[in-house]
Amino acid sequence: MLLLSLVLTASLHAQDDEPTDIDEWQVLKVEAARDPFANGNQFTINFANYTVEEWHYPLPGAHVISPFGGARRHAGTDVKTHPNDTIRAAFPGEVILSGPHYGYGNCVIMRHANGLETLYSHHSKILVRVGQWLQAGDPLALEGRTGRATTDHLHFETRVRGKAFDSALIFDHEANQLIPQVVVITRQPNGALKITRESRKEQPAE
Repeated sequence: MLLLSLVLTASLHAQDDEPTDIDEWQVLKVEAARDPFANGNQFTINFANYTVEEWHYPLPGAHVISPFGGARRHAGTDVKTHPNDTIRAAFPGEVILSGPHYGYGNCVIMRHANGLETLYSHHSKILVRVGQWLQAGDPLALEGRTGRATTDHLHFETRVRGKAFDSALIFDHEANQLIPQVVVITRQPNGALKITRESRKEQPAE
């Protein structure tokens, strides 16, 4: 408990100059999300209950130019609008990487309280730094073509403990919307992730 208190205090003091309002409960939840499998091989995210303040499409107005997977085992979803358009945080959380990162070029990775990590890359300019706290929809970078990229776009990944899965399982990329559903993420014995989805059920009338 003392260690957790010290981590919380350090995180808050480190961000005294940040304009984003940091919720202490959010800090605790993001710390816990470092290992969402700490209490077992499965965890659940209820996206059906998310409010408009709790999520944001990372590149509004974008269309998909390269989906997840395929023959080249693409680890993310490439979406495109126009050069230098603003890329935004998909969920509230903490920036855990900000800067050049191998073939990703200029890259930002965030950790979120729901147990996910999101990765955004190929930016022309990064607007955030490691340790910064963002709310959903806060600007984090500008669309670009750094790293291994042949056109200006956003390479977007959803991850659990660094392992990528298809973001189309939680985002409708055509509509630029979060899918209102319950998602169960299970870690298989071989380390692979199994994603089970349940559509939002209509509540019975009173």
